[in-house]
Amino acid sequence: MVFEPLWTLVTSNKAILPVVREMFPSSRFLLDTGYELTDALRAAGYAAKPIVGRCGANIALYSQDADLVAATEGQFESRDTIYQELWKLPRVAGRNAQLQAFSVAGSFAGVGIRVDPALIITTDSDLLPLRVLPDAEFLARVSD
Repeated sequence: MVFEPLWTLVTSNKAILPVVREMFPSSRFLLDTGYELTDALRAAGYAAKPIVGRCGANIALYSQDADLVAATEGQFESRDTIYQELWKLPRVAGRNAQLQAFSVAGSFAGVGIRVDPALIITTDSDLLPLRVLPDAEFLARVSD
């Protein structure tokens, strides 16, 4: 049985992204994000995402020239939207890659990689699991 704690609703809701960006405006680890589409976002290219969307549904990507580059459909089209600076995912072997980490009981438990030739990662994108080994076990395997 899998149980997702209630507090994860806060961290998985994209409405927190503009708040965090406002708290740390000069962080190089955060993309410019807002509740309104700004001139700076238009100039950079942007993603329009539903605040409560999941799994890549109802996302639209726009270039610096305001051209629609990619879009997905889904059940969240009537939801409020945030706008986030466009950032290209790493492309490996012809597929875009996105790391996804997860925790169990408050501790890091693993990571997977979602890959897709499409620009928007969705629930249908391939999931490649990774195995994380303790240092001693990894070093023993490498030295063999």
